[in-house]
Amino acid sequence: MPMLWDFVKFVLRNSSIHGLPHTIERRSHPIERTLWCGIVSLAVYGTIVLSTMTLTRYRDNPTVISMERDRFSWNTSFPAATICPSQKVDVDALDVFLSESTTINNKSLFRDFILTLGEATYSNFDKVVPYEEVTSDDYISLLRKFMFKFRPSVSNSGISGERLTLHETVTEMGICYSFNSHLAVYNSFDYWSRTEWKLLPENESLSVNPLDGEVFANVVNMSSGFQVYVHGPYEVIDIRSKHISSQKGYFLQLYLMGLTLFSSESIKSLRVNQRKCRFYYESNLRHFPVYSYVLCRMECRATLANRLCECIPHFYRKIGRGLLHFSNGERVCNVSGLHCLSKYKERLTLLKGECSCLPNCDEVNYVIDDIDTREWFLGSNLQWGLKDYPKMRLRRDIIFGFSDLLVYIGGMAGLFLGCSVLSFIEIFYYFTLRLYWFLRRHGRESNIVF
Repeated sequence: MPMLWDFVKFVLRNSSIHGLPHTIERRSHPIERTLWCGIVSLAVYGTIVLSTMTLTRYRDNPTVISMERDRFSWNTSFPAATICPSQKVDVDALDVFLSESTTINNKSLFRDFILTLGEATYSNFDKVVPYEEVTSDDYISLLRKFMFKFRPSVSNSGISGERLTLHETVTEMGICYSFNSHLAVYNSFDYWSRTEWKLLPENESLSVNPLDGEVFANVVNMSSGFQVYVHGPYEVIDIRSKHISSQKGYFLQLYLMGLTLFSSESIKSLRVNQRKCRFYYESNLRHFPVYSYVLCRMECRATLANRLCECIPHFYRKIGRGLLHFSNGERVCNVSGLHCLSKYKERLTLLKGECSCLPNCDEVNYVIDDIDTREWFLGSNLQWGLKDYPKMRLRRDIIFGFSDLLVYIGGMAGLFLGCSVLSFIEIFYYFTLRLYWFLRRHGRESNIVF
């Protein structure tokens, strides 16, 4: 012990950390040494407290959202739209099938079952007519077989050379069709049937600039009324999404305003819990290989439905036994399961306190600035687009990075203790290599073999 104490005194006497040599000065009065020990202890305490606060700031709040106003220097994503026909089932095709079928028992009951299943969503699961001769795993296939033939024409004004198509997607409101959406394909029946779980090649978004002038998309010659949901290209819709309804034989025009929030490249270096948002390719969801705020809420509904009634609705992708790393399979709700879910429709729709979903790191929010609707002799038509371009956009960026963390902690150590990085290297050196040679030398002097 005396030997080690001699070494400690040697370290304190030669340390570059201010105040430590005074704590062992021989010529100092004991009260003076005690005073210096207290001062050094308070300095160490202050360094630790302020450094901990700085570390907490870096861990919990390192980002800032700023505003950009040079609107001619960026492009704005054209509003994505999801269109859900009011008519879900092709009644003529269903009647032809029933007239030719020889295997369907009680054809009128089967007809009512298909019609009510096509309209089924969280608000009316109790309206589905029971029919036990069809397994629940076949519900979505039957709906696609008898779905309403939705084949409108799509065009645009203001941009030439863009490929404009509607993509079929399965939503909580049934089978709908999306325009300019990057995520709709992951909810398509074709993607599910391939049992894929990989990211698909990303097509370039349709985007516009103030120099393009007024830009609109048109969906014409729809033979049904419809509900239209306007959203960002990296988002989807659910039962809580706002929509505009239009009757058959009407022309609906929507004039929109958009506000973009995007994240800089430096944001990607932060952990998810630091930036408090997720990019679409950072999915932690069980039912979807991509992430968005609405997809996360849909996952919460599926999980809650499975917990309440031990099944999930047919419009979710079923996680089969052995798919990916999930070993427990899921059961698609039959009619009795859907009736069970109808008892909890408010809880399933609102999801109050059921889950915590992070927002998207890149998102565009659209607001309807003006709306016009009128009867139209050429069938149901829809037109939407940007009339006035956004005059600002929001940018999420790092305001307190790892280099700032080192600078702040180093500043605290320098302010309270007068030390630097070399001082900490010095401490490491003293209690490793220097301690080893010290013990080795004293071991030889005392005939102790180390």
